[in-house]
Amino acid sequence: MSETASRTQRTIQNSKVSLILFLIQILVGFYSRKVFLNYLGDEVIGLNTTLGNILSFLNLAELGIGIAMATSLYKPIHDNDRERICEIITIQGYLYKRIAILICILSIPVLCTIPFIFPSTNCGTAYIYTAYIVFLSGSLFSYLWNYRQILIQADQKNFKLMPWIHAARYTKVFTQIALLKFSPLGIWGWIGAEMAGNIVNVFVINHVMSKEYPWFRSSSTNPKFLLSKYKDLIKKTKQLFIHKISLFVLNQTSPLIIYSFVSLSMVTYYGNYMMLIGYVLILLKAIFDGMGASIGNLVSDNNHSHTLEVFWELFSSRVWISGIACFALYVSIGSFISIWIGEKYVLSNQTLILLIFNMYISATRSIVESFKEAYQLFADIWAPIAEATINLSCSILFGYLWGLNGVILGSNLSLVFIVLLWKPYYTFRKGLKASYIKYYLQYTLHALVQILCAYGIITMINSFGFIQEKYLHFILSSLLAISMFATITFGIFYIFTKGMKMFALRIRHIIYQKNQIFI
Repeated sequence: MSETASRTQRTIQNSKVSLILFLIQILVGFYSRKVFLNYLGDEVIGLNTTLGNILSFLNLAELGIGIAMATSLYKPIHDNDRERICEIITIQGYLYKRIAILICILSIPVLCTIPFIFPSTNCGTAYIYTAYIVFLSGSLFSYLWNYRQILIQADQKNFKLMPWIHAARYTKVFTQIALLKFSPLGIWGWIGAEMAGNIVNVFVINHVMSKEYPWFRSSSTNPKFLLSKYKDLIKKTKQLFIHKISLFVLNQTSPLIIYSFVSLSMVTYYGNYMMLIGYVLILLKAIFDGMGASIGNLVSDNNHSHTLEVFWELFSSRVWISGIACFALYVSIGSFISIWIGEKYVLSNQTLILLIFNMYISATRSIVESFKEAYQLFADIWAPIAEATINLSCSILFGYLWGLNGVILGSNLSLVFIVLLWKPYYTFRKGLKASYIKYYLQYTLHALVQILCAYGIITMINSFGFIQEKYLHFILSSLLAISMFATITFGIFYIFTKGMKMFALRIRHIIYQKNQIFI
């Protein structure tokens, strides 16, 4: 079997498993969120979210080691160089143990200031301390024991690990639900099950690792010698640290700022929308990210013309699928929230547009990011600093002026300047070595087509009153609108872009191969 065929097969396997797990996750997530809101309340959910964001700040100490290790593993995996694989992961373990110690030290002042950070909650100080320690343990376990799963991810074998992780997660969630509904333990039972889930996760990951890679052993070479041997790896890690700061500011500070300028309850309202957007992004990740390691292997082949062809195929297909996802959320999320947990949790249409804009950029950025990481282009450390500065300063200023909408607007501005403008320019100049102007034109063309189609279809469904808050009518009308959008945009992209033609050809080829198997 050729290397390209093997990459395609593993990508399909990863996508299949991820899609199935995603559908299960949606069902479990919707049900559990509703139960947790009913039994824990808005304030506790907002508190848990905020504690998680604080802990994410401490996890900046991870320095981007995970991404650096994953991208460095592509070549030795491609060459089946087991010794080099063991050495790289040994370096990761050595650095992660020291990060775990650092996070414990940094947690001391956080624990001391918790009464001042949350001065007036109904949860009680004891619960806040306990919850923080439990969430902290999850991070520590990942640094001390779970880090070796990076090999499975880089080797495109996530489909062998993720079912186990999801099974453990759902067992934990249903245990929490049972404890809330049928035991007197209440919130303490919930947090106890969270801790038990962290422990089980360690055993699950290490069991799969031992079964899939029985040959893997930590290198006996002195880790300090390995650090000197892989100096370039450490250099990439330092560059990635700056990029990690930007991602943290983008993804984790918004709830903290919303808590500062609005309330813990608004953090929960915002969190409900972000949960749904997060699910859609997970679905897109399931479809797209099976290609992450495959792109790394593709770049390792050093076939420049083929790499460019694959880029444009992935670009058109990902932008098309991302647009469908954003449109689907826009036409359905308000009614769905109202049906799911109540009309009081529905945010304004202006807020929704800002969130969908943010989601569209977050979804479509993945293609450039995948190639940027595959080429290990992390030297543009000024870019994440600028992105974080724009994001944080504008979110605070606009949040003070306009509340929730201002916070989201600040985040969107940073995405426009850095993600839409700079990163494609940098990736095309340094990695793909092709015309970045063509990328801007193609992105603009794809986005305009989708915006105009969305406007036309939304105008039509509003004039006919298709979307209503009745289950069957809501589902059917939403599916009709989404199908129209997907069909029209696909047809336009197929006619005017080479990338979509290549994508259609690849899908047809995959279907033909499947049919041949059953003949």
